[in-house]
Amino acid sequence: MSIKILTANILSKIPNIGKCQSKFLIHLFWLIIACRGKVNFENLGRQGKLNEGTYRNNFDKPFDFLRFNQELIDLVCEKELGIAFDPSFISKSGKQTAGLAYFWSGCAGRSKRGLEIAGFGAIDILNNTCMHLCAYQTIRHKEYNSLLHYYSDLVSSKAPELLKTSKYLVADAYFSKKPFVDAVTESGFEIISRFRNDAVLQYRYLGLPKSGRGRPRKFQGKVDVRNLDEQHFKLIIKDSTFNAYEAIVYSKALKRWVKVVVVHYKKEDGTIKTVKIYFSTDTQMQGTDLLIYYKTRFQIEFLYRDAKQFTGLEQCQSRKEKRLDFHFNTSLTTVSLAKAVHYLNQPISKRKPFSMFSIKTQYFNEHMLDRFISAFGIFPIPKKNNPVYLKLRDFGKIAA
Repeated sequence: MSIKILTANILSKIPNIGKCQSKFLIHLFWLIIACRGKVNFENLGRQGKLNEGTYRNNFDKPFDFLRFNQELIDLVCEKELGIAFDPSFISKSGKQTAGLAYFWSGCAGRSKRGLEIAGFGAIDILNNTCMHLCAYQTIRHKEYNSLLHYYSDLVSSKAPELLKTSKYLVADAYFSKKPFVDAVTESGFEIISRFRNDAVLQYRYLGLPKSGRGRPRKFQGKVDVRNLDEQHFKLIIKDSTFNAYEAIVYSKALKRWVKVVVVHYKKEDGTIKTVKIYFSTDTQMQGTDLLIYYKTRFQIEFLYRDAKQFTGLEQCQSRKEKRLDFHFNTSLTTVSLAKAVHYLNQPISKRKPFSMFSIKTQYFNEHMLDRFISAFGIFPIPKKNNPVYLKLRDFGKIAA
């Protein structure tokens, strides 16, 4: 199946999409992969079949990317899914762009002036990959006293639609704070994240209740993550490089009982090198599942990387909020479509590493060969069935 056919099949399931917009989106997703150079209006106009103004105007039209991507995920992904939430810094020059401010850049290790998107991705546990759901530009409003307040409000507002994909929201250690966890769990999600290494955790009291008046004893003592109490913690994974233990403990920062997995990473002599503490607000969750979900969360970083390098996530020419939003979601959705057609359609045992570079090279070669065939007036069917066509189509591809 090609990207054009897959896009058309999904669009046919979404109501209230006009014929013109449907044709434009089918063409756009294909062109972003097939074009060479920056993904902006000028370059799309050079290499596509429409003029530059048409691309600009269509980026103003609303489109439900969340519904589109949920339909795509239902078609190609397994049923065990989580939702990864992660903001990403977007480089942008100029002074008049909507939402321009200082945001944290992980690559630079400091705050930089630019844009930021708060992205949601569906992490496929069995396929160990991430598919884009939706992304929203971070706009600093006076009503939010902190970015964490904005993020929690964003997740809560989108919860009714996102819960159709999964009830597990996976985020990094920055989000393991009470205001965010309380707001998101009230929306129906269960949070999977990581505590700071100095987090205060307490054991549940397992002794006999005391006689007489007064409040029953609740806690037995503070958790020393390097010296775990075997009465509470159970070994779930024993490996040459790490040991993992699970338990239900009380988090003083979150003021709630949580399932935690403490991982001891070993030195060569078997002593503890470092300790990491992962947690879930779902106390019934298996510790091994908790680790797998958090590990798979990192796939959203690869989604952002591929979109920035190959589908122009940071290359939008517009300064308008609507066009920027359309561009961000189009760029990320294009990576998901490429992954669905050229990676997830293969059996796991036969899959090669996913490479957006190879996919873009193939589509560009096909685009150029079609231009040559059309310009020289050659009848295309016998030429495309020739083995030489396939060699030229795959020229320049790499394995990963």
